[in-house]
Amino acid sequence: MTQAPLTVRIATWSARHRWPVFLLWFVGTLGTLGAGLAFGGIRTIDVEQDPNGPRLESEVAYEVLGAGEPVAPAERLVIVLDGGPNAARDPTFQQEVHLLVADLTAAKASVDGVEQPTFDSVVDPYSLSPAEAGGVISPDASTVQVVGNIPGERPVVEQKLAPVPAIVDAARARMSTAQIHIVSSTFINRDINELISSELDNSLKVTIPITFVILLVAFGAIVAAGIPLALAATSLAAAYGLLGLYSQAVGPVSPNAIQLIVLMGLAVAVDYSLFMITRFRSERQRGATVQAAIETSSSTAGRAVFFSGVAVVISLGGLVTLGISLFTSMAVGTMGVVAVSVIGSLTFLPATLAIVGDRVNRGRPTTWLARLAQLVPVAPVRAAGRRALGALDRRASRPPGSGFWATLVNAVMGRPVLMTVLSAALLLAVASPVVRLRTGTTDITGFPSTIDGIAGIKLINDRFPFGQNLHLDVVVTHADQADVQAAIEQLKTRLLAIPGLSGPPFERPSADGTARLVSFTMSGGRNDEANRAIVRQVRSEIRPELFGPLAAEGVEVYVAGQAARTLDVTGIYSDATPRIFAFVLGLSFVLMLVAFRSIVIPIKAILLNLLSTAAAFGVLVLVFQDGWLADPLGVVPGSVIESWVPVFIFTILFGLSMDYHLFILTRIKEARDRGLDSRAAVARGISVTSGTITSAASIMVVVFAVFVTFKFVFIQQLGLGLAVAVFIDATLIRSILLPATMTLLGDWNWWLPRFMGWLPHVTIEGASGEPEVEAGPA
Repeated sequence: MTQAPLTVRIATWSARHRWPVFLLWFVGTLGTLGAGLAFGGIRTIDVEQDPNGPRLESEVAYEVLGAGEPVAPAERLVIVLDGGPNAARDPTFQQEVHLLVADLTAAKASVDGVEQPTFDSVVDPYSLSPAEAGGVISPDASTVQVVGNIPGERPVVEQKLAPVPAIVDAARARMSTAQIHIVSSTFINRDINELISSELDNSLKVTIPITFVILLVAFGAIVAAGIPLALAATSLAAAYGLLGLYSQAVGPVSPNAIQLIVLMGLAVAVDYSLFMITRFRSERQRGATVQAAIETSSSTAGRAVFFSGVAVVISLGGLVTLGISLFTSMAVGTMGVVAVSVIGSLTFLPATLAIVGDRVNRGRPTTWLARLAQLVPVAPVRAAGRRALGALDRRASRPPGSGFWATLVNAVMGRPVLMTVLSAALLLAVASPVVRLRTGTTDITGFPSTIDGIAGIKLINDRFPFGQNLHLDVVVTHADQADVQAAIEQLKTRLLAIPGLSGPPFERPSADGTARLVSFTMSGGRNDEANRAIVRQVRSEIRPELFGPLAAEGVEVYVAGQAARTLDVTGIYSDATPRIFAFVLGLSFVLMLVAFRSIVIPIKAILLNLLSTAAAFGVLVLVFQDGWLADPLGVVPGSVIESWVPVFIFTILFGLSMDYHLFILTRIKEARDRGLDSRAAVARGISVTSGTITSAASIMVVVFAVFVTFKFVFIQQLGLGLAVAVFIDATLIRSILLPATMTLLGDWNWWLPRFMGWLPHVTIEGASGEPEVEAGPA
């Protein structure tokens, strides 16, 4: 007798040892969370820093310029005071600024038990010369900046900052009509993390009740609806713990990793539970024992969950190839919660189902009114209650694959050409804006103004003209040599002739005089294509022409600035996109090729997934670039999509799409292996799974859509893109295009070239005693 696959043996063993496994699951997941907290919790990094990321030319330029300057660790803190027009000339306003400066200068804090001054210098804007004051007093005399320097590494700075909020609050109380903001990287990152936590808490308050309602509608029973939420909650707890341990042992992680854990964890854990519990109830309805139903569920839906979960984890692993530690941490967090959910599906779910048995159907709200009617001492009412209860019981016992979905699938398969053409045309129309998709970067001002430091930065940019100007910076080494100086003079002439650049150029030598910065004012924004073209022109044409002959002398030239950095960052993702696409598509193709021994099914699955992905990108362009429905959705449209969002959506979507595709196709193959012809097997497989997939997709759409309400534009883009893609995937793709195209192809769906006959026979679906019947309307 052939031994059952390892995944099935794990599930059945868990069912036999249900109570120890059930308890150990909670001990393991909650214990992992406790361990993560005990070691310091999740350590996050500044939102605009990545010490382990690739070295960008736009960053190396400033490193070269400052190479000869000893830089002591410190944080620059700016307090921005806006008192209205001409406030800076008001003696009362000036007196309050003097008092604030004095309070800050006198501020002291306990650092590791030793009292130390908070600042080593605080600049009073009114103590500067007129030339210097132009940098801290706005031209309209409405706003001033008080600049302080806090020496020390980040942990020391955090302690020294303790008295600052109270000092500033006192100033706000005295200057009740003024706007006062603290611009501090420490405070900004703290506030961003707190906002993320607050928004996550608020999102869970919405998504969990809605998810429970959808599960209740799908299962019709409170117990069955509660089990997926238990798996999701414990998987999230374990993932938080794992990410905390990773952040402490390997390095700090992106604050967005926490959001992605919730985004994916709630979605996949509930999905996997839906598949398993639905199959378990189906087997019990057929008459199988509890243990046999669990074994069949684990060998069918359970194995599909395992393979699709592995596909999701490996797909997300493609993001690690970017070489950016922040996105590696985001991938690690997401992979962790998916892996924990898969493990829970093979252990916790079988153990729980073995414990509850048929009590999984307990708590049917639809029967409560009917049962109450049976208690009423009025014969007609009691009779109506009995009839209603009988109707509900008959509906609950209706065989899978009947009813609405069978009717829809048969209708689609009856007109396969028309359905294929119409649905494909609609998706191509929605996807068409993707040709205008432009990626870029959002600077820190893209964060919400509810964060005090962000509001301060925006105020500085608004009131100080130089605060919003862009610059093209060129750093040249060996600038103390005559021939290099002559080349720099030619560079200034050439660059000032380029439309979009203006002068006079600002020049600054390095501390040792061997390098020189030449900076030009650049019009427009950092994401403007014209500015990117200027950077490319300087790097690829002017630089080699003027400085190429000097390269033999060791002369190096770096082009930097805001637009250059945007070009460098977007280049990371554009350069990596082909590699990641090849990795994910190749994985999907090989997995489905081996699983179904067909070359047609993986090719068609990839094309359908690409179509839904393109449609999602098209919607992102319409909403975030063109402004369609921006106000109702509460988003602020811009000129670009955040550079990393399309890559992330692609990898996550392809992994999630594997869930649905594997779940459907394995049921189709299961029916075909039992003797149904190709058309009947397609009708059977899709009819049986459509209800479950619709429920699972509804939950994913809700979870992802809630993230559109977040105040971070890149999370809004990620949430909307995934919500649209999953909605399209579960409706047009799975309910119309898939059955229509499989009907058209018939037996060709399962074609495998003879030269590939060596492929191993690896099946996802295991044995089931379920008799196959052709799907048809109820």
